[in-house]
Amino acid sequence: MSVDIGESGSELEGRPEGGSEVGQAPGAKQVVDRAAAFAVVSPAVPRKFVYWLLAGAAVLGLGGLAVEHLFSSTGINPVPAAHRHATTTTVTQPAVSPPAGGSEQLSASLPAFMDLTDLRATPAPEYTLTDQAGRPYPLPGQPGKTVVLTFFNGSCNDICPVVAAEIRQADTDLGAEAAKVDFVTVNTDPSALAVSSLSGAEAELDGVANWHIVTGPLATMNAVWKSYGITISVVRHTGVEAHNNVIYFIDPQGKERYRSTPFANENRTGVYSLPSEDVTRWGSGIASFAGKLATQ
Repeated sequence: MSVDIGESGSELEGRPEGGSEVGQAPGAKQVVDRAAAFAVVSPAVPRKFVYWLLAGAAVLGLGGLAVEHLFSSTGINPVPAAHRHATTTTVTQPAVSPPAGGSEQLSASLPAFMDLTDLRATPAPEYTLTDQAGRPYPLPGQPGKTVVLTFFNGSCNDICPVVAAEIRQADTDLGAEAAKVDFVTVNTDPSALAVSSLSGAEAELDGVANWHIVTGPLATMNAVWKSYGITISVVRHTGVEAHNNVIYFIDPQGKERYRSTPFANENRTGVYSLPSEDVTRWGSGIASFAGKLATQ
């Protein structure tokens, strides 16, 4: 049987092949049930298929909830903090006895505070430079003297005020042993190598008789800086000089025994400072290790 859908879509005509429908007069128009006609054109979806589709959707939904719960419990997809019930556990710290002397301040050991490294008696590089009085001064120092070797610029506009205060403190702490120790500072400013350029640092350490600041020609100074691991940089358009900071402790035989790293706090205007208790501790540490070498 063939089905024709009329242009208006309101009626369907059906005829048996080769003639009219049984019981109908020839040429009479037959009204056909629309639902039956469309059932012929588009067969209905099987019920089993629909049931399987619904079952699959349910399984996927339950599986997604299970996966989300799993991820939430492992921290991969954590539950928002607002929905958590936090518990707080208070841990009681054991009582700590204050160190001898009545101080309750807890801090690192002196070698750790100074970042002190044992250099195992390495021979110090040797040079002859010129001190602030215009006299030749040999590095690593005068024969038979322990040397505390520092590095800062002659204009004393970087860490110099802090290190200078520590040197002054160390000299005081050494007492009579200070006669066996020289404090030597190597100039680090390649644009101010003349002896006359050292006055700024001299002002900071005025009165410390066993302190020397040394300088020399650029080629010699460059060799000194490289030998002692000092890196110098200068900003061309401002002339500002920067360098790393280090202190060497050299024994009376001219051998490097310790190296430490001084530090200071720089504010927004480029001024360096350190709390007075830290300066005092640094001075005490410098005196302690220099005095140890001087009495060996």
